[in-house]
Amino acid sequence: MDATDLNVTRFVNRLGLDLFIRTAVALADLFGGDALRGLIFVSAAHLNVAHLNSPRILNPLASDGLFPDSLRRPTSAYAVAKFLGLPRETVRRHLLALVEAGFCARIEENGYVVTSETLRRPALIRLARYVQSQTMSVVDDLAASGIGPTAGGAGAPKAD
Repeated sequence: MDATDLNVTRFVNRLGLDLFIRTAVALADLFGGDALRGLIFVSAAHLNVAHLNSPRILNPLASDGLFPDSLRRPTSAYAVAKFLGLPRETVRRHLLALVEAGFCARIEENGYVVTSETLRRPALIRLARYVQSQTMSVVDDLAASGIGPTAGGAGAPKAD
């Protein structure tokens, strides 16, 4: 790897980590200062619909960007813990607190679902719009720097 590639790698890394940190702070604000609880919340919501999000394209089954609850699959504390690399007991405690706070529903003995009704709450819509604007800012920064698919730079798809 030459110095130019390393410069691009570090620049893209900084933009990605900045986005992650801003998102974590926004999640912490939503969950009473607890960024881990926010991360567990979005991970459970992600796992509920992961089977519908492959390949990564806009899915016509989603209305207003949300899948109906009938298509959501409950996830377990174990699955969330494995996904995040956290202790199962830590995740279980956070999921139970999310259920108690009304952010998550317990469907089966070990199944948790973040419902579309929850995701339609004004605070979560504000969060989604914030993350969208921050993500688009990263895309703009990459394009302005000559990196990415729109600029034909290092992140652009390779021609066959």
